[in-house]
Amino acid sequence: MKSDQILSAVSRQLGYRSNERYKARSEFLFDGISLAGKRILEIGCGDGAFCIWAALQGADYVLGIEPEAEGSTSGSSRKFNDLIRQYDLKNTELKNCYLHGLPIPEKKYDVILLYNVINHLNEEAVKVMHQNAQAYNLYKDIINGFTQFINKDSILILGDCARTNMWNMLGLKSPFASNIEWHKHQNPNQWIKLFKDAGFGLYDLRWSPLYPLGRLSSNWLVHFLTVSHFVLRFKML
Repeated sequence: MKSDQILSAVSRQLGYRSNERYKARSEFLFDGISLAGKRILEIGCGDGAFCIWAALQGADYVLGIEPEAEGSTSGSSRKFNDLIRQYDLKNTELKNCYLHGLPIPEKKYDVILLYNVINHLNEEAVKVMHQNAQAYNLYKDIINGFTQFINKDSILILGDCARTNMWNMLGLKSPFASNIEWHKHQNPNQWIKLFKDAGFGLYDLRWSPLYPLGRLSSNWLVHFLTVSHFVLRFKML
């Protein structure tokens, strides 16, 4: 089966409404980053959607770690492993562990991905890190830990929802993101400051396009009114 046929099948198995939606989200996330021949690590990979995408774009090795902890989707690891076996993805592996349980590799990773997971690394600290030095430093130590796994030219990708949203400010649930607990998130500028203090430089900040609106919806105002989802990409200084 060709890679485009696999992608189409995988998108259905992962529950995407269409192959185009899966493709658009993945292409936006890795825009301008060549995955061919690269080593990829995804922290909190869930059902492995982005790991599989990277593998089919020619990545040399893809590792997803998923502890199936509180907040994880039940059965996601089983689904990911089933897809690895079904499509014989020999360059792709899943480990059920936390980052601190992962051995430091001899060959570092070219790309580290944290998609909708950064706030789960310490949910109590993330609530107050913008106003509490101890919580801020706890998160800084976590970010410092990433440096053991990457090279100078590696890219770290972070995707998450911002803390500031119109619906939250009005005390209402957003009809576009009814399950988001906004107080457990931070705005992009807070993450940029934290990563800078941990030795990372900003590569870019982009607001995630809402399918099928595409780039027309990829701006702060649209997201302030809807889901407030952004993607930050960093490189080590």
